[in-house]
Amino acid sequence: MIYNIDTYDNHIILLFDNYKYLIDTGSPVTIANSDRIEVFNTSYKTSTNYLGLTVEALSKSLGTNIDALIGGDILKNHIFKIDFKNKLFIILDKIDTNNKFIDIDLFMEIPIIEVEIDENRIRTFLDTGAKISYINSTYIENLKPIGRSQDFYPTVGTFETDIYRFPIIFNGLEIELTFGVLPIELEQTLSFGNTNGIIGNDIFSYYSITFDYENKKIYY
Repeated sequence: MIYNIDTYDNHIILLFDNYKYLIDTGSPVTIANSDRIEVFNTSYKTSTNYLGLTVEALSKSLGTNIDALIGGDILKNHIFKIDFKNKLFIILDKIDTNNKFIDIDLFMEIPIIEVEIDENRIRTFLDTGAKISYINSTYIENLKPIGRSQDFYPTVGTFETDIYRFPIIFNGLEIELTFGVLPIELEQTLSFGNTNGIIGNDIFSYYSITFDYENKKIYY
């Protein structure tokens, strides 16, 4: 199955029939206006309110209307590829094992990958709901910000952050990403998954990535 995607403020919006779905690997649950949703040829149970977040509130925060947020509870059931270059979201029956891959961990159905920053290997959430990446504030203490960005989080609402751009090592290859710093109360939640950062959608500027939750791998 092949679907078109749109990108709005660096968020991934899947275009399905006349519906618009936010693809969010950083959310463990799917949020919709009803208690079930038909997607990828399957009917799934959904939440209408998660941590106070509804579709209407999410649309307002995003600045564009969506019909649902598709989270890890649905995504884990499929092998899927995100291709920013061609603006495609592809459901696969099987993996091309000739592609390069890395092993991932999962915390509440949220993928975790390891990256290297300043010769330190750190665990980070791979979150397609994040328009920019985030890093623990200890890693940017000696850096100067290049600007500011506005973002939002369900339990906090809208916030602003200084942003920084610097290289990381992803599976032996150097790439540059834009990082913000989360509000203190959110930064503390990173420890739940023993992580120190979030890798957001900037990574898709470098790679098309295939997610295989069942076997805990991503291919690129």
